[in-house]
Amino acid sequence: MTTNQKVLVALGTLGLGILVWRIDVNAVRSALLQVGWGMALILGQEIAAHLLNALGWRFAFAREDAGSFPLGELVRLRVAGDAINYLTPTATIGGEVARAAMLSDARGRDIRAVSVIVAKSTQTLAQAIFITAGLALVANEWVALAPMSLVLPWVVGIGFAIAILIAFRGWSRWARVASVVWQRVCGARLVEFVRDHPGRVALSTLMFALGYAWGAFEAYWICRFLLIRVSVVTALAIEVLSITVDGIVFMVPAKIGTQEGGKVAVFAALGLPPTLGFAFGVVRHVRELIWSGVGVLLCYAKVGRAGVIFRRAALRTSCRPTGLWW
Repeated sequence: MTTNQKVLVALGTLGLGILVWRIDVNAVRSALLQVGWGMALILGQEIAAHLLNALGWRFAFAREDAGSFPLGELVRLRVAGDAINYLTPTATIGGEVARAAMLSDARGRDIRAVSVIVAKSTQTLAQAIFITAGLALVANEWVALAPMSLVLPWVVGIGFAIAILIAFRGWSRWARVASVVWQRVCGARLVEFVRDHPGRVALSTLMFALGYAWGAFEAYWICRFLLIRVSVVTALAIEVLSITVDGIVFMVPAKIGTQEGGKVAVFAALGLPPTLGFAFGVVRHVRELIWSGVGVLLCYAKVGRAGVIFRRAALRTSCRPTGLWW
């Protein structure tokens, strides 16, 4: 990690310590005990989000190329890449590189690289659309007394500005990686894909947007298991604000301190108990860490299998006695 990243981790840890010191730990413990078996549902439902994201990646391939990559493989690599993005200080770039590297060579390297760049771009666009649309839908919850015709343009404008800010905070590093891939591998293929397959670009964006929207379903059920009665609109507001906060502090590895602190701020902004916001953040953090562990195992399984294949190929092609290799 760089010095700045170490400082961010230290600040996140310090913030988490302050929260634990100031929060009612007994109330948090009681709320978490209410979740019980519901944790299984919270863990299991995440596969739907991974499936939607994998479909978003699948539409980033041309129709004639998409069939060469089974949906199951794309789901596994989505989980593995998300784990790398979550656990490492790579500003959501490391996972994209890993996905391109671990994808099977059923098609050429340029096709695989273009698909990752297109998927990352449509996911960023989907995030901007979801934040903007989400803020517009929940605006009447925040400014109930003002006429919607006056509130809506401001909310849409602010939401779009926030979404663009989030996108550009992560885009600078991604753009550098993408430019290298563009020069060395892709050439004009990216422009050709967008020009020749606008429908698939739109479908990819839609799948990623649905993946973000699925988070509102998770937020609703976490609240129910914590015995917080919220409406669907409030659950959507929690998710929209959570994604906004996560997008701003995306550079902190494993969301140390930012997950719980962000949820406390979100719950306070919506007039919900901050203590339960901390419990909400703990539940979601546990879910993220468990799925990240699954992703790490998938990475090791993929890399290990590739290593075995490479070693066997080297043994077959070598003229030296096999014993020298071992």
